Amino acid sequence: MKKDVPRHHVVLRRSRRAVVWFAAPTVATALLLWALPWPWWALLLADLALAAWAYWAWRRLMPHGRPGGVEALTLSADRQLRLYFVGATATSAPMPEDGLSARVLDDTCLNDAFLTLVWRNESPPDKTPHRQRRWRRSQTLFLLPDMMPADDWRCLRVLLQHGREAGQESEAKAPETASGG
Repeated sequence: MKKDVPRHHVVLRRSRRAVVWFAAPTVATALLLWALPWPWWALLLADLALAAWAYWAWRRLMPHGRPGGVEALTLSADRQLRLYFVGATATSAPMPEDGLSARVLDDTCLNDAFLTLVWRNESPPDKTPHRQRRWRRSQTLFLLPDMMPADDWRCLRVLLQHGREAGQESEAKAPETASGG
């Protein structure tokens, strides 16, 4: 990340709202399965498969607080992202050599209720944690407002909404100067 670009550091915390977002539909689906005219053992297997899927989805979308999960992030106005993982030194001040460098993609979804931060790894392979070595694949981080203080949530939304990639400003000004002279 460049030094002159505004950036914001956020330490993530566990979300109570996320538990409801995952638990309520999973329990409702499990109960609805029992309305099907199947034998009891098939319904039990379907519920076990649903529970396994819910556990996988929870670990995939909500990696906060578990080993290898995202503990903090730093977002800059040029849509550069640095992710800090559990076990790294990210709780107070970010250490540039410890984080994973990434770029925020345009697929990021931003609204009042949640934020899906879509990013692609830009760190070299030797500096990348084992779980994040998927090179050309984009990854998603699901964030809710109760995972951070309200000021951090607003700042993160503003940076994502109004931030631009490094080359966008110069490209927008280039035709203007070319036609003027």
